Amino acid sequence: MKILHRYVIAEFIAPFLISIGVFTFVMLLDKLLDLLDMIVSKGVPLVIVGEIFVLLLPSMVAVVVPMAVLSGILIAIGRLSGDMEVTAMKACGIGVLRLLLPLAVVAVLLGGVLVVFNDSILPNANHHAKNLLLDVGTMRPTARIVSGMFVEDLDNYRILVEGKDDITGRLRGVVIHQSIPGKPLRTISAMTGTMRPVGANHLRMTLENGQMHELDQNGRYRFSDFATYTLDMARSEDLVRRDRDSRGDREMSTVQMQVRIDSLYRLELLLLDSLEILAAEPFLRVVHGERPYETVQGEDSIPLLRATREWLMRAGTSATLTADRIGYLRLEQNRFEVEIQKKYSIPFACLVFVLLGVPLGLSSRRANTGISLAVSLLFILVYYFFLITGENLADKGQTPAWVAMWAPNIAMGALGVHLIFRSLREGHPISLPDFRDLRDRLKRKKSK
Repeated sequence: MKILHRYVIAEFIAPFLISIGVFTFVMLLDKLLDLLDMIVSKGVPLVIVGEIFVLLLPSMVAVVVPMAVLSGILIAIGRLSGDMEVTAMKACGIGVLRLLLPLAVVAVLLGGVLVVFNDSILPNANHHAKNLLLDVGTMRPTARIVSGMFVEDLDNYRILVEGKDDITGRLRGVVIHQSIPGKPLRTISAMTGTMRPVGANHLRMTLENGQMHELDQNGRYRFSDFATYTLDMARSEDLVRRDRDSRGDREMSTVQMQVRIDSLYRLELLLLDSLEILAAEPFLRVVHGERPYETVQGEDSIPLLRATREWLMRAGTSATLTADRIGYLRLEQNRFEVEIQKKYSIPFACLVFVLLGVPLGLSSRRANTGISLAVSLLFILVYYFFLITGENLADKGQTPAWVAMWAPNIAMGALGVHLIFRSLREGHPISLPDFRDLRDRLKRKKSK
């Protein structure tokens, strides 16, 4: 490796690492508030919260690295350009492409590492984080009760609350489905209530102004009102870890998602065949001289019309349900295909941001870190806006998954190549604002 290449890479590494720290910190702010709330308000042990924090980091890294590449290049090349080092290189016959080459190599290496990271480490980290959050909910149910969402982490209970005060423990609009083996099924609703721990292994919920609906094994139904009702639920203070086999799309590797897509596609073909058979069956009956619906006794018009209507309703309902199921399977395939493409398109953005960052950095007349960060943030927001928009369109089947996930890379890459050619001809492809010029002019006016 030539001295110049080592020098450019060394200039890039420090701002790249700093950018990773800054962007990661910004993205973690929302998560940190939730984690602190688990410690302060809900009493989850610090060690477990720390483990959750570590498991959430990989999902940040996968997004932050391409962002840090662009920011690091803008800062590094901007400093070289502002200190006239780029001008000195050009005077010695060293072109812009010589600056681009080592950074492109580093971006390719980072992209390759990210591909492996996204396909192996990230899915497992997401899966373990989800399992741990569910286990924490079983360990301390109050940590998992969220307003407007059913909580199913407690054995034999499903709980829904309309409102919750984490400080006082007061609940509003409580609905509980109780299904204890050997006991009647119960649905309990209450206007208000409280939930607090009692002893080491029990949680007590006191409900006020409610109703209880009960259905026993013999089908007998009972109903009662109550002013106050106390319900004790067993819980565990110790964290019991469970390994759940079910995985979402962001918890799967590329191979696992492709297997899932193949199984969904085979099921879709089976449903399409059944839909064709359902549509062809009445015509086959007519061809064989039979009625498409079940025959009725007599030839009166009213029974025939009634039989025809019932047959049409059954056939229409069956066809609609099958078509809806086919549509759902296609949406599921789209979702997995988008995730597969995303595992490769986001790492490839490292190289795209090199093509974009070098000419933008050359446009800086002075070393200005603030302007570099602002410009990088602007392009990052534009990139991820189009990426998220494309993902939503692809999930709905309105555009192919590869088009949605690769269009931002193609657009940004084309812009970067255009700016590089302009920098080869003109030196500064675009004019970036430098607010220090404005500051200097203001100082001169004040001195006068």
